[in-house]
Amino acid sequence: MQNTNSEKVQNILSDNLFPEVHHISDVKQVLEEMKSNGQELQEWQVRALIHLEALGNNEYLHPDGNPYEKLYKFIMESKVHVVDPSYYIDTIEALIPKPPKPIVMAEKEKK
Repeated sequence: MQNTNSEKVQNILSDNLFPEVHHISDVKQVLEEMKSNGQELQEWQVRALIHLEALGNNEYLHPDGNPYEKLYKFIMESKVHVVDPSYYIDTIEALIPKPPKPIVMAEKEKK
């Protein structure tokens, strides 16, 4: 069904230039993608992991190989198990379309 000109004008006036239909399957798909990634690491955590990897790759300290490899992999794989529920809730809230903010036009007070 095609929109008539009046419907197009109404959509423009109601700030609905690009109407989108959000389905629960879209939200589910986003959450499934996030589930495998887990929680974002903070800057200090990333720095610690980089330092741990650099220490393990130092052949002078560890001539037999990187002893921290298992720890590094464990941290990266287990971060999905300790995700704060607000991580997913914030994502769901971001996917919910919000109505446009009203524009208030008021005159400035004269002093």
